[in-house]
Amino acid sequence: MKKEEQLMKSIIIKYSKYILTLLAVAAMAVGLLMPAQIKAADSYNKDKKGSITINLDDVKQGDSITNKANVSISIYQVASISHDGVNISFDIVSSLKSTGVDVNDITTSDKNLNSAKKLTTVIDNSGISSVTKKTDSNGKVSFTDLAQGMYLVEEKDSASYGMFSPFLVAIPYMEDGQNWIYDVETYTKGVSNQQGSLEVTKALVYMDPETGKIYNLQAPKSYEENGETVPGARYYVGLFCDAEGTIPYGKNYLKTIDFNGSHSETIKYDNLPDGIYYLFETDENGVPYAMGETHTEKDRTYKCVVGDGSGDSADNKVQLQGRPQGKMNISNVFTIIPDDFVVVAELTIEKKVLDQNGQQTTTNDTFYASVYKQTGSDDNVENELIQTVQLQQNGKVTVPVRVEKDGSTTKVYIEETDADGNTIDPDNFAYKISGEGNVELSMEQQTGTITLTNREKGDEEEETTSSEEETTSTEKEKTPPNNNKKKKSKSGKTGDTTPILTWIIIGVAAAVVIIFLVVRRRKSE
Repeated sequence: MKKEEQLMKSIIIKYSKYILTLLAVAAMAVGLLMPAQIKAADSYNKDKKGSITINLDDVKQGDSITNKANVSISIYQVASISHDGVNISFDIVSSLKSTGVDVNDITTSDKNLNSAKKLTTVIDNSGISSVTKKTDSNGKVSFTDLAQGMYLVEEKDSASYGMFSPFLVAIPYMEDGQNWIYDVETYTKGVSNQQGSLEVTKALVYMDPETGKIYNLQAPKSYEENGETVPGARYYVGLFCDAEGTIPYGKNYLKTIDFNGSHSETIKYDNLPDGIYYLFETDENGVPYAMGETHTEKDRTYKCVVGDGSGDSADNKVQLQGRPQGKMNISNVFTIIPDDFVVVAELTIEKKVLDQNGQQTTTNDTFYASVYKQTGSDDNVENELIQTVQLQQNGKVTVPVRVEKDGSTTKVYIEETDADGNTIDPDNFAYKISGEGNVELSMEQQTGTITLTNREKGDEEEETTSSEEETTSTEKEKTPPNNNKKKKSKSGKTGDTTPILTWIIIGVAAAVVIIFLVVRRRKSE
């Protein structure tokens, strides 16, 4: 890309502002679409003033029509007019030349729409003043006594009406090749301002260049430096109105995605009108990269693709209709694992909750599990806590587990704990636990699953000890964590297990003996 083009795009992006995209441009007469040069008819008057009248159309929202009154609309003169005695042309304001808009090539409605959107990204910082008026009860507003030139029309405050796209109007324009029109009347095409959203999830993956196999990567953790948080990895995405990535959507089109010891992160675009959008990975200035194009940042070489990284999809088009909650998955694909990145496998923990009869149920309790990396020998197992995670009743959660880049096996142990990672005391827990045990993961074995089952105890079972409880084959084979954590109960069905009755009996017996000895002594006296 040429430096001039990059500079132009950076300027556009830097000063981007809120625009309404992908809505139909105002239904204007063909004469508003000016060619590069038009031969002046005898009727042309270079000194005559003009006007622009805007009529809002009806916008349905549900079963009713929105209110067209008091909608704020602004106009900006973005180009002056030149007349050489034979032809006329338009000269764009110098502060807008960086947009690359050719105001003498507005020959189609699409060119009108796209040019207007580009101009709205910089208009507020261009130094060009505007004239703003509000519509009457019929949705009509007029701007009069206007100098000849090209004008940008933009909705500023939709109130309760809805939205219409910005558009360009020429004063004058030639209606039929014969007569100049100085008083322009337009009819907009508006839509409801009830809007949807787009959720974007970015993942980090490594592709083996020889096998094409995909491995999940985990970025390093964030750290503090000079009083600021530095992310383990940072990337940018931008939402655009065109497939080329030249028209950013809105002032908040650029989003930052920070990774903190994670494999994937999610951001969200809200308040999106129905229409077509394009998502791009960008640099920090919002200049887009072509999807699937390899580039290097901070010694990390990768390409961004749509999907999980297993293919080279560059289909970054998003179509929203009916205010949907759209989603898109993108991946940064590395062919060399960055030194500070690690490979991770996925451990899935399934949680089942059963009643006393063995039927699936749900409770008000919250359940947790801790995942440990196990090292050492069978006689001396060392456990490193990876994560304590909240479980989903009768559902699944996924925990990333770091595995070695050399392909060796990583052994993990999973047990039910409280929220602080303390092992559950089975005597004081309202459920019988089964399924705890080990799972082995590696680069070749990237997924593993374990099922933790909690079955409600009956009244008799509440009084049994853990040594008497039923165990599963998985439990018998498990290697328990070698930790010295104090065991805690997280269930409400806990209490003091001191054998009070036994102590009462001992006390009574002692009292009987004492009374017997006292009586015997008195008789002997």
